[in-house]
Amino acid sequence: MRIMIQLNTMKRMIFICGIVILSPAVHLIGYAQDLNKKTQKNIQTYDPNSSIAINYGNWSTLLRATVTRARMSSRIYAQKANAGIGSKINNSNSNPTRMEASRVFYHYINDEELEYIHDLRLGMEALPTAIPLQNLNRDEQLAYWLNLYNITVYELVAKNYPIRSLKKLHGPGRKKSSVFEDKILNINGIDMSLNEIRNKIILEIWPNPLVLYGMYQGTIGGPNLRRSAFTGKRVYEQLEDNAEEFVNSLRGIRFQGKEAHVSEIYKWNKGMFPDFDKDLRRHLTKYLGYDLVVKLKSSRKIKAKIYDWHTADVLNGGQPAANSAASTNPVALVMQQGTIEDSGGIAGVGGSVGLFSGGSHGEKARETASIRAKMPAEAAVFLQQFIERNRQLRGGNVTIEEVDKKDLKQDQK
Repeated sequence: MRIMIQLNTMKRMIFICGIVILSPAVHLIGYAQDLNKKTQKNIQTYDPNSSIAINYGNWSTLLRATVTRARMSSRIYAQKANAGIGSKINNSNSNPTRMEASRVFYHYINDEELEYIHDLRLGMEALPTAIPLQNLNRDEQLAYWLNLYNITVYELVAKNYPIRSLKKLHGPGRKKSSVFEDKILNINGIDMSLNEIRNKIILEIWPNPLVLYGMYQGTIGGPNLRRSAFTGKRVYEQLEDNAEEFVNSLRGIRFQGKEAHVSEIYKWNKGMFPDFDKDLRRHLTKYLGYDLVVKLKSSRKIKAKIYDWHTADVLNGGQPAANSAASTNPVALVMQQGTIEDSGGIAGVGGSVGLFSGGSHGEKARETASIRAKMPAEAAVFLQQFIERNRQLRGGNVTIEEVDKKDLKQDQK
């Protein structure tokens, strides 16, 4: 029998339903005591027979309410969006991946919602004080670290929003280090950065390329943010699902002549692929569709050069137009009614689902700006295109043939 622990959080508090666990203060699982130890992955710091399972209900509720569902890529290059009315300047995303990847409604998140997200993240941080992580099995541990990593990135992007590109947020600049290097997390008294969790814990303890698809980056070019939390019971199934979507998308691989151009995430994680060309081909072949496998086998060289740094939102990092007339837009009306899930896999924001409904935070949900806000016109236009694209994919109109650049330019005239 599996012991279920419901994780509900507010102001650093954890409510444990069904079981009370009393334990003395302990250090975080052994490998985190010194994140620089190369032998950390060999330390036995888990219970393979553990039946404890963590339920991340509130995190899943937040994800379902604010994240779109991205279906398999059609592999058709997205055309560049038109400039706004009365303007010749086009600041939109011009990458062929513009219509890919799951998106977050970051423009809905105001200070009130941000405070709630922060509390939710603090509660997840505090989990090891309620139950030592070494009492969990490996799958539960992996789900915990992935969820903690993802909610932290989610919060970082929300705090910095509106922002069009996350390249400077990720990479160190001339005057400041990357926020991914900042020790913004504290787990059992140990200060940690996102990169330490990624590189010294997740990638060291689980040296499986699959985990690359579980770490959200806030960008279109990265793996999807799922609409439900990772769970110990389904973590590898969830990772496989993310891997299949990513590898088969234009974000994962494209072909130019006899060259296969792949995502830069593979270059950034070359340690996963010691013989880069051979090992990466073997890995990609596991998840690519048949026609793409044929193309990959016929390619002579692999180059890691694809990445879309644009924020994975619906406004391309912009702010909603003041006094927007979006309330008259049919897509906006659908969003307010919360029925868009049936039309194209978009979360029902502002409808009966609410933004943070569920668990002990139902009252909080009814007070959020998601119910008051109206869909900005520019977001509605994007979603209309996104929905139509998903509808076509459900109808089976999927192709692996990418348009040539000359064809793309012709279409954009």
